[in-house]
Amino acid sequence: MSSTEGLQRYVYTLLAVMLTVVVLYYGKPLILLFVVSGLLAFLLLPMARKVESFGLPRWVGALVATIVLLVLVLGCFVLVGWQLTSFADDLPALQAAFSTKGLALQEWIEQQAHISQRDQLNWFNDRVADLASSGGNIIMQVFSGTGAVLSSIVPIPIIVFLLLILKDKFRTFFEQLGRTRDGLVLDIMINVSKLSRKYLRGVLLVILILGAISSIGFLIIGLKYAILLGFLIGMLNVVPYVGVLVGSLIPILIALVTKDSVMYALGALAVCLITQFLENNFITPKIVGSSVSVNPLASIAALIGFGLLWGVVGMVLAIPITGMLKIVCDSIPSLKPYGYILGEDVEYPDEQQIHLPFINPRRAKGPVGTGKKEKEKEKE
Repeated sequence: MSSTEGLQRYVYTLLAVMLTVVVLYYGKPLILLFVVSGLLAFLLLPMARKVESFGLPRWVGALVATIVLLVLVLGCFVLVGWQLTSFADDLPALQAAFSTKGLALQEWIEQQAHISQRDQLNWFNDRVADLASSGGNIIMQVFSGTGAVLSSIVPIPIIVFLLLILKDKFRTFFEQLGRTRDGLVLDIMINVSKLSRKYLRGVLLVILILGAISSIGFLIIGLKYAILLGFLIGMLNVVPYVGVLVGSLIPILIALVTKDSVMYALGALAVCLITQFLENNFITPKIVGSSVSVNPLASIAALIGFGLLWGVVGMVLAIPITGMLKIVCDSIPSLKPYGYILGEDVEYPDEQQIHLPFINPRRAKGPVGTGKKEKEKEKE
């Protein structure tokens, strides 16, 4: 390949990346809507097929799966609302406890750093004033965006229902796309669907297990809002590195404010450390496996990139989307180098992948073979 061809390839690649970023940024509402709906449809597809296996129409299976999704989501909202109601009832007591702890902290700072309480209060008031001046706009944006968020959530069950009904139509569509030089398009999509469904199901199961273990640990040490804090840790665990840190700090702060002894804070820290140890060494490797594992560098890059494009929602979806992209790269021989650079140095089980035939352009007219005999003939 000449230098001119290499330069042209670089320019085309750069233009493609820039165009993709522009589309992802300005098409955020529509893209997020269909990405979330598609991921949920992947998860509910086996349930819809199970209902259809009883001889019921396709729309019945799609409707049952969608209703189950709505019930689970509403159940989560009820559980969180119950815990938040308890938190709101205790808010005056928490404010009083926070004031008491704050005075004690001021006295300690005055003794250790020789900074008077008045100077500390002046510094604190200045920071609060700065926060209030910028926070007003943030609060207005949050409340003004609530309607937009609700309007974007409402269509999701409808889109999931339609995707489940039209699944055979999409299958026919990919069949009609035919064969590329890397294999059948349908085979590639089946591979992506299978592994992405396994990954997403595993992530949800990890969230439930982490939430249950953390909640039990917080209940044992007598921490308030144990269920809320436990499942908050499970949810934040979806965001690598940042989520783990934030999820561990919140229970410790709650323990420091609501309890008189620092031992409760140490107990909350111990629960978080034990939970993360179990998650990193036993839970995630056994449940999620290494089918779409993404290395730390790619994870950080994805978190920063999708965070800049889509905010907090982008950080939550960064790892699943990067995992889906890695699946596509692993399924297409010409893109395997990109899948390798995104993933970790692991060996993938054969049963997790559909082996796609590779067509050599120089021998496109001949039969396509992937067996040992064809490889031996090529060597000869």
